[in-house]
Parts: sequence; C-alpha cells; structure tokens
Amino acid sequence: MEKIIRPELFEIFGKIFFLNNRLGYLGDNELRKDDLTTKQWQLIAAIGKYFTYPPSISEIAEVLSTTRQNIKQIALKLQEKEFIAIEKDQKDKRVLRLRLTEKNRRYWESNKDEDEAFIRSLFNSLTDNEIKELYYLLNKLEENINQMYDNAKKGLI
Repeated sequence: MEKIIRPELFEIFGKIFFLNNRLGYLGDNELRKDDLTTKQWQLIAAIGKYFTYPPSISEIAEVLSTTRQNIKQIALKLQEKEFIAIEKDQKDKRVLRLRLTEKNRRYWESNKDEDEAFIRSLFNSLTDNEIKELYYLLNKLEENINQMYDNAKKGLI
C-alpha cells in the first residue's frame, strides 16, 4: 500500500527554494557595499570549508553542484578583486586551481563582527533549542539529498 504524501512536504519543498532566493537577495544586499555577491561568497566559503589545498575549478563545481563554466566566471571576478588566485596545476597545466589570497583573509577578518551580526539577525526569532533542532534536521535532510544526488549522478535514479 502506497503512503499518502503529507501536504506539508510540498510546502517545505517550496519554502526551501523561496528561502534560497530571499537569502540570496539579503546576502547580496549585505555584500554589495564591498562589491561582492553571495555566489562569490559561496565559492570562497567552499574553498575554505571543503579543501585543505587549492582545489581545481572542477572540484569546486562538484561541491557547489554547478558547471565549470559558472565557477570559472565567478573565479575570474574574484581574481580581479584579488580575493583568489587562479593558478595552473603543477602536474597538469590544463587544470586550474583556486587559491585564497591574503587580501581575502584580511577582508573576512576585518568584517567578522558585521558578518556575525548579519547571521544572528537571520535567526533572531528562533530559540537556542530551535536552532539546535533546525541544525540537526537540516543536516539529516542534507544527508538524504546528498545520497539522492550521488545516485542521480550515477544514473541510478
């Protein structure tokens, strides 16, 4: 017997996309003063969070579930602003690697208090327990979506 889908699931699915758009707008608005975008922030954050070495454009594209072309366009803009350096791989000159710069480190360090205030403001309507529960639930949802994503990339679904 097939389970009946809860209507809340459709609402949650839609709200995730809605929130993504709103967060993008708010993030762009916050970063605009420094001539940055949330897509550029996301690329910088992915390099810092997921890699202990300068990743290739392809590796970043995989982490962010986008194309090499999109990442290269964003990376070129960040290189113009001196937030990252695009370097040829030592072993394979066709591979381009992305390295965070000292200017990037100084920028985020100097904006730490402002960034923390912005992030706090996004969650100020939630209690500490609600934040912990949301964190737990989002991680659990991420695990499931990652598994589905991996299966889809392998052609299994």
